[in-house]
Amino acid sequence: MAQQGRISRARHWWTSTPRLIRRFSAVLLLVGAALASGGLWLDGIDWWQGHDFLINLASSLTSLCFGVPTALLVLSHLGNAQADARQTRRARESAIQEIHDFRRALAKAFRVTGTADLTDKLRGMQAELRELRLQPAPDRAEATARFFDSFNDLLMDPGSPGHRPTDWAALSRDGRQWGQMRTWHIRVESQWKILSDEVRPRVTDCGLPWIAKTPATEAEQAARLLLSEDRRNPWRMRPDFNETAGITAMGHFVRDLWALCDAAEYLATLYPSLDAIHAP
Repeated sequence: MAQQGRISRARHWWTSTPRLIRRFSAVLLLVGAALASGGLWLDGIDWWQGHDFLINLASSLTSLCFGVPTALLVLSHLGNAQADARQTRRARESAIQEIHDFRRALAKAFRVTGTADLTDKLRGMQAELRELRLQPAPDRAEATARFFDSFNDLLMDPGSPGHRPTDWAALSRDGRQWGQMRTWHIRVESQWKILSDEVRPRVTDCGLPWIAKTPATEAEQAARLLLSEDRRNPWRMRPDFNETAGITAMGHFVRDLWALCDAAEYLATLYPSLDAIHAP
């Protein structure tokens, strides 16, 4: 098995060499073998006596025929290794920058220090929404007011105090806030597309890690469904909406955003920025 593995590696090493170098090396090795064989035969019949210049010339040509292919093959693979290393470094640097931009895009609409802080806030929102679902509709007013107080405080620009939405109906009519969230969503969706369609193939081609299949699928679905124009969007509820529908739509928004934040944090652990690496 070990011998087969060595043979396989040698075959891969040879086949990975550029074709032109392989052909040129093979020709030189054949010429070198012919020169060496001829030199040995001539030496056997003592032909070299008195032909010192031809001896030097033949030995130089023979050495050249063996030395040049060796140098070409070694330098070729060293060059390929350096090119691969440069490509891997560029792919890693690109991933670090795009992941940083994605995390910044996710957090931009909220008063948070980053995606980790936003995840904590989303966890609290999910608990509040769970409490709202469990309460009878007539008893939801106080809990709804508390939820909107904390939610408006979370937004980067919730509007003036007298114009902030305080219930689901007001939220669905707030065109100013929806305009801000729509702009934010476009940026998030665009940044995720860059990660998924450009960065991911580049790093995987270089053998670098990426999100596992299941969380990657969840994040892809969340990016596609986040604030979609249906009952998943609390800012675009239909006229026949009710409180339960509003709570459900906000729950979808929280879960979708949470999945994207989890993906962003996981990617940040795979590709930490230089500041994070050198942080005390």
